[in-house]
Amino acid sequence: MVWVTHGPAETCDPHYSYDTASGEIIFNVYENLVRWPYGIVDADEVDLSYSLDPADLLPMLATKWEVSEDGRTYIFWIREGVKFHEGGTLTPEDVEYSFERGMLQDRDGGPIWMLLEPLTGFSSLRDIAKKVLPTWRYEEIGGDLHQLTPLEQTFMYKLYIDPVVEVEDQTVVVFHLPKPYPPFITILAHGGSWGAILDKEWCIEVAGCWDGQPDTWANWWNPGGGEAAEESELYNIANGTGPFKLARWDVGVEVVFERFDDYWREPARLKYAIIKKTAEWSDRLLMFQAGDADICTVPRQNQAQVEGLPGIVSIHHLPTLSMNPVAFFVAPVVVEGNEFIGEGPWDGLGIPPDFFADINVRRAFCMAFDYDTYIQDVLLGEGYKTHGPIPQAFDWAYNPDPNLLWEYDLEQATELMRTARNGEIWEKGFNLTILYNEGNEPRRVAAEILEANIESMNPKFQVEVRAVPWNTYLSYLVTAKLPLFIIGWLADFPDPHNFAVPFVASYGTFSGWQGEYMVENIFRPYFDPLVEAGMATTDQAERAQAYYEISRLAHEYAIDIWLPQAEGLRNIRDWVQGYPFNPIFPGPYFY
Repeated sequence: MVWVTHGPAETCDPHYSYDTASGEIIFNVYENLVRWPYGIVDADEVDLSYSLDPADLLPMLATKWEVSEDGRTYIFWIREGVKFHEGGTLTPEDVEYSFERGMLQDRDGGPIWMLLEPLTGFSSLRDIAKKVLPTWRYEEIGGDLHQLTPLEQTFMYKLYIDPVVEVEDQTVVVFHLPKPYPPFITILAHGGSWGAILDKEWCIEVAGCWDGQPDTWANWWNPGGGEAAEESELYNIANGTGPFKLARWDVGVEVVFERFDDYWREPARLKYAIIKKTAEWSDRLLMFQAGDADICTVPRQNQAQVEGLPGIVSIHHLPTLSMNPVAFFVAPVVVEGNEFIGEGPWDGLGIPPDFFADINVRRAFCMAFDYDTYIQDVLLGEGYKTHGPIPQAFDWAYNPDPNLLWEYDLEQATELMRTARNGEIWEKGFNLTILYNEGNEPRRVAAEILEANIESMNPKFQVEVRAVPWNTYLSYLVTAKLPLFIIGWLADFPDPHNFAVPFVASYGTFSGWQGEYMVENIFRPYFDPLVEAGMATTDQAERAQAYYEISRLAHEYAIDIWLPQAEGLRNIRDWVQGYPFNPIFPGPYFY
């Protein structure tokens, strides 16, 4: 089986991985305690009987589990007789080691906040160090935990890491949470690399991972500062319990999986599975047409080139679990060294740093976006309008109020711009630059729709759309130099909390970059209490009320432009059978 796609993987280390391409490898090689039910979407059937409901989770490396009434204790019975690819046998100690090793690695920009937050109440090891160390000592090491003494390491480990995951009775692993965390078990499910189970003995003796001692872990903390994946011991080697072994990874070219014949379930039907990485669409098309690829990633704008071709089947209108993309307003932007706002006092050239602090400006931009045109021209009619950060896939948490959807209304948008900043914007005009990452056609078109409609309001309104490399784009974004940025979010785990935090929390991945005005005047006072309320109970109806209100306030304060969301699409050869489907999966599951 050959899948031809684009985008190179960063690592094979489950605890370092936080990109989809790496997750595609780990997903087929490693396994977790529990797994999601999936449907089948292939050449002959579209069976969407998957589930994202935690109540429907199935056993994987755990045979069963129990959760205490207070939601703070999770007990897992570990499956016996499971073999690792390199010959070891799964034990509860492997499970304990896997989670401890993950929490102690905690690389910058990585996924381990998803383990630390529910298990320790902190989002990073630095936060724990800041809590337990004297202020002078933390300032002395400057957040560099490599400088911790063995005694300090032991103290942190014994207080926050060791007690939260324990082996009991040689067959059971118990997680102890400081307070209930409703989506915790979904974080552990297969598809999330951070919950993968490693072979402790092999990791220590062969790979050179953390040695399991409480006073040495800082030597393995934050490998490469989060910027050099090859510094991790498991960068290009793997030893899981999954249906496939990692036979070869030619970085940026291809990944080759080989069937694991001692797999604890029935061995896979495929002897080999291959992921080929080919950036050029024309090359992928030729492979697909010739039958050299069984599955192909097709850019939506090129979909017409494969529709109806002999031997190729296209499946449309599949569910997705993302909020991608969204246009974010920033107020204020950083002034120093910022080419996007102009120099000196605002005189109609550039924009004032707090341009988007005016709610009339934000609402005008929301109304100036032609949502229907975007759906037809970019998504080829296969998309839908949405509002707020909660995807429609969470039907219990998605606010159904149609009044929360912005409508394209250029006349009303123009009137709002006339009144913004007491008429000053209308009188002076402005020059606004909107960047997008090179090669991202949907984001280019979204920016150009805004450009055309904003400029049509007033000849003094000028918008420039410019492409920059991805790394450049990110550097501008995280330094708050972009007045407006367009980016998206794919689910880490299927729970609305995983969308509420990055989009509306004062400390969120995206909302935290939207400038001091937005953070201090909108996100912190109005949204932070709702994010907290959504996690304060395991009662779904009570949680839903918090997420309903988040969506309502997102509209009221016009915090972002919620661009239309694309439906899923799958292109395969007509001989592909039994292809699993669940929108939470990072990529194909070849089993």
